[in-house]
Amino acid sequence: MAIPASLNPLRCSGTALPPNVLMMAKLIALALLLTNHQRLLPDPFLPFVPGLDELMPGRMFQAVLRAVFLVSAVALLFNRWVRFASFTLGGSMLLGVLSSRAYYGNNKTFCALMLILAGLHVAGAEPKFLRWQVALVYLGAGLNKALDPDWHSGQFFDNWAMARLEQPVYIYLQSLLPPLALGKLMCWMTIALELTAAVCLALRPLNGYGVVVSVLLQSGFLLFTGTTFTMFFYGMQAAMAAFLIWPPKPLTVIWDGSCGFCEWSKQWVERVDFDKAFAWWPYQSGQGALHGITEEAAQRRLQLVTARGKVLEGYHAFRHMLFYLPVFWFVVCAAIAAAPEPSPTWRRLVVAAVLFLFSPLSNPLGVAAYDWVARNRYRIFPGSTCEIPESQLR
Repeated sequence: MAIPASLNPLRCSGTALPPNVLMMAKLIALALLLTNHQRLLPDPFLPFVPGLDELMPGRMFQAVLRAVFLVSAVALLFNRWVRFASFTLGGSMLLGVLSSRAYYGNNKTFCALMLILAGLHVAGAEPKFLRWQVALVYLGAGLNKALDPDWHSGQFFDNWAMARLEQPVYIYLQSLLPPLALGKLMCWMTIALELTAAVCLALRPLNGYGVVVSVLLQSGFLLFTGTTFTMFFYGMQAAMAAFLIWPPKPLTVIWDGSCGFCEWSKQWVERVDFDKAFAWWPYQSGQGALHGITEEAAQRRLQLVTARGKVLEGYHAFRHMLFYLPVFWFVVCAAIAAAPEPSPTWRRLVVAAVLFLFSPLSNPLGVAAYDWVARNRYRIFPGSTCEIPESQLR
């Protein structure tokens, strides 16, 4: 069932863009606004293209550019003319790059191109140009480093980590090793990961591996440096949404319809599921049998049928559901972008927590916590039962 577009900024369905592409564009727009990025447009006025400074006085040009930037970003967040808004937002940034040598940066150019490509996306088609753009960036970055003598020797990373960042962990580990040994290891590991990401993100069957490598690489940069490199961290992480396969119909969730705690959990998820990504069925309805889910399994844990037909249960099911709740990613983005400067510790904590949540390292703790709650759910909500709609009964 199609969901009409609304002014709800937390909704990504019902527009001219597919939900995953719109979520990517919104995450970039949100990060731009929360970091007050418009103040950089373009200051000073030092154009790359001769004659651009003759179009209008610098102050007027800057004011118009900032106005277009702000209006486009707000329109995009509130689901208004999303393709045009995404295109003009990216276009204002790209024009800012052309009009100011000081404003230029690979991170801004990348975000601008991703927004423009999102605006040009054709409904019903795969966002292959967005995916190829990300792969191309990694290919260029990896080759650039591989051809740089300072990266071969490890000199670049060693000087950057010790002299500029004064990274305490790196300094300590390097003191235990031969000169430049750690720097060389870090340099070649970065090159290998970037080229691996480029190959995996360019080849559709390997996209999942590429997304993992990209997320770990960008998160590693932030954890190591404490900085987002202006917009590069936000742009690259948001770009991974272009590789997310959004389900064509709501995913089936099987839950215990006679459990008050389960009902409370269901209502909590439904409140933030603005895109109606999930269809909830009590196991008493017999719907789980259509997917090979036994009543015994459904009584023990929540069951989720993924877009590929795989059944996940309990903690793994809830974690998988987060991918299709844009509100979760907006909150994570805001928690990082809205942090006051300088705030490397807070950014590191947020990124480390999200990485832990989606990594296999969290499985033992997450499964144990979920199972404890599941076993004691009738004690948590004593005497609570849920009235199952007649339409969902056998």
